[in-house]
Amino acid sequence: MLIDLARAKDQLGIDQADNFEDTRITRLINQAIGLVCSDIGRLIYQTAADVPEGTEAPIILDELQTYQLANLETACLLQISSLDSNREVEIVNSMAKNPAYTTAIKQFKRVLIG
Repeated sequence: MLIDLARAKDQLGIDQADNFEDTRITRLINQAIGLVCSDIGRLIYQTAADVPEGTEAPIILDELQTYQLANLETACLLQISSLDSNREVEIVNSMAKNPAYTTAIKQFKRVLIG
């Protein structure tokens, strides 16, 4: 898994023993991964065996270099923080304008030619 509950709680500054918001945080993790996939135009899978036939340009976590995995994790953690901090207000700034986020996903963006 790209981001687990413990990692998300750490990002949000929530005590690991506090399980009151686990369901909400799990939803944030799934949303964040979905948003990153949307931004890069590629789907993320754990192993090559998980990739459905016909999937174009998938990202396979088990095949990434450590720094590549760290960049994807960073992008997801930034999305989780953004989703959490903006859950009750209208989001004015897109994550696409966040330099750390943009840099983290840069190498994974799918560019279609033609």
